[in-house]
Amino acid sequence: MVKNLPMQTARLPSNVIPCRPVHLIALAECMRETEQAQLLAVMGTPEYNPDTAAHWLVNTWAQSAPFALTVVGMDGMPAAAGGFHPVAPGVWQSWMVGSEQGWAEQWRAMTKATRWLIDRLLETQAHRVQTSAITTREKAIEWFERSLGMRPEGVSRGYGLRGEDIAHFSRMRGE
Repeated sequence: MVKNLPMQTARLPSNVIPCRPVHLIALAECMRETEQAQLLAVMGTPEYNPDTAAHWLVNTWAQSAPFALTVVGMDGMPAAAGGFHPVAPGVWQSWMVGSEQGWAEQWRAMTKATRWLIDRLLETQAHRVQTSAITTREKAIEWFERSLGMRPEGVSRGYGLRGEDIAHFSRMRGE
């Protein structure tokens, strides 16, 4: 006979902390090139500028708290950060930023943190979480599907400000 065991809530790795604006300012200085390209596709600035990126990230973070986390790297510096902000009633959009070294070293912790955030949102605030990526970000797209359990929803052709194609993904409550 199998006993009913209480459900265990997933625990975050010890190097995952609440995201703060200072983390985003630091990460904007060393943002991965693929993330820079994505930001340019939606912002429309002529070239990447860390100050403009930090401003956008901090403004997005302000809509996200408490659903924003930072993964601290082995050097004690922010390796990656991300979260979700509301875009419609019950619908939350992801955002993420990291350095090349940070993602290489801490992708497992970021995956656990992001899955934890998705689970908390779908339990309490959202019926849908979603994300998007320019289609050239193949590794990010693979991560959304394989590691985060998001379903592809199609591609908006020419949606970026420079004509970039943008792929969309979501996960719904109960999936």
